[in-house]
Order: sequence, then structure tokens, then C-alpha cells
Amino acid sequence: MAALKILVEDHPFWNAVVSITGVAYFVAWSYSFYPQLILNYKRKRTTGLSPDFIYLNPLGFLALTIWSWGAYFSPVAREQYASRHDGHLPQISKSDLAFSLHAFLISSITLIQVWWYARLSPRSGSSDVYSREEQPLLQNHNQETSKADLVISNNPTKPSIPAQIGLVALLLAPIISAMLVWSGKYELLDWLYLVSSIKLIISAVKYVPQVILNWKLRSVEGFAIGQIICDLIGSVLSFAQLVISSIFVDGDPGGIVANPAKLGLSFLSLTFDLVFIVQKYWVFRNEGKEDEREGGPGDEED
Repeated sequence: MAALKILVEDHPFWNAVVSITGVAYFVAWSYSFYPQLILNYKRKRTTGLSPDFIYLNPLGFLALTIWSWGAYFSPVAREQYASRHDGHLPQISKSDLAFSLHAFLISSITLIQVWWYARLSPRSGSSDVYSREEQPLLQNHNQETSKADLVISNNPTKPSIPAQIGLVALLLAPIISAMLVWSGKYELLDWLYLVSSIKLIISAVKYVPQVILNWKLRSVEGFAIGQIICDLIGSVLSFAQLVISSIFVDGDPGGIVANPAKLGLSFLSLTFDLVFIVQKYWVFRNEGKEDEREGGPGDEED
């Protein structure tokens, strides 16, 4: 710890940059959750939002929270990390702690919104509620409704069968590995890395259903694009903080790849953010404008 303190005192400028980028990425990434919350509240429904995305999101951020808080506060995990990285400590910042917990709470609230508005809707029990709202968008481009379209339309508040299987598998993996840690066959740091990999897996697949749903609806209505702009900014700033902290403060470039959750999350988020931006402002830029001019469903003011 004394060596770490000397490093901090020797790099006042870079430590200030790390702090600023940390606060900035926390604000950008945290704010990115609120456009969707507000849009759901205004529309009083969540159709157009992939249920797979909504169910996977809280689990992913729970995994990120466990990794960040465990690597930051657990003396056992930090000692194991230092023994593997020449005495260096994990590149986990206070902004990482704040963001992971905040993201878990807000993504959980979004999931509650899905349940709540489905319960309030007088048509929530009908299997074709989503189909009746969105079918015109589908028919404008394809008169025949495919089997995949029907699967999406049947229940917009329930994750798909593959997503359900994935959720169960992702929950069982850390439970089984925790038993190995308890038996002494697995180190705590390895378990934390496994948990962080769950976040990466979820980040890699959670946006795919939304990309497909946007394509099938030929629209991004119901999916708040404002969150994507903030998410993109947060991705760049989070990666910048990790690189600066590892190289210019701690003097350990290996610390970049030793934090796979933060590194992978930055790149995966950036990739899908660009996909959504292309869908919004290029592929489907003219879709849904007629509905907006005519006061289409979900666009009315409260």
C-alpha cells in the first residue's frame, strides 16, 4: 500500500485526469438509463422494448457489482491479485463501484416497469396485444407474418425460451464455482473473474434481441435512442480511465486486460451503440414519422 501511495503522489496530474474521467463516465453511463425509464412512463407501456434485454440487464449489472465491489474491498481477492501481478492492485475505481450498483438498481426498476405496465393494461392478458399495436409496421414491409414474428408478439413481457435457458445457466455457474472456492479448489479471485465473465456474456448477447426486434418492426419506437448516445460517451470515457490509470498512474499496462469486465463492457457497448445509431439515423430514419404526425400509439402526451 505504501508503494501505491508513492505512485499516487508522483502522478498528481494523471490522478486528476483519472478522477475527472471517472466522474464523467459515471454521469454519462448512469444518465443513459433514464431516457428509457422516462419513455416507459410517458407511454405507460413497454412494447417495442425487448423483454430478453430487460431480463438480462439486471443480472449482468449484478455480476458487474459483485466483481467490482469484491475486487475493491476483499483483502483476500486483492492479495491474490497482487501475487499474480507483481504487487499491483486491481484497477477498480470508486466510480466503478458507484456505477455498477446504480446500474443494477435502475435496470431492476426498468424490469419492474415491464411487469407493472403489463399488469395495469386492460389488454395485458391478451396474447395479441403486441401484435395489434405493432402489426401495421410489419405488414408495410412484409404481408406474411413469420413464425419468429409470432413468437415475439405473443408475450412482450416474458423472455424467450433461449433467454430463459441462458438465465438459468448463468445463475447456476457462479453457484457451482462458489462450492469449489469453499472446498479450496478455486481461489476467490478466480470466482470473481468468472462472475465478471457473466457480465461480458450478457453484454455480448443482451442487445441482439433488441437489434432483431428493431429490424422486424422496421422502427426503433419504444427504444429510447437517447440512452445510446450517453452510453457511447460513457464507453469511451470508461476505457480512457482504465488505460490512464493502468499505464500512467500504476505503471502496469497489464492492468488493462486484468479488468476484463470494464474493458469488455466498454468495447461491447461501443459496438452495439454504433449499430443502434445506424438503425435510428440511417436504416429506419423515415420509419414511424407518419405515426408521429398523426399521433400514433405511444406518442400521446400525459
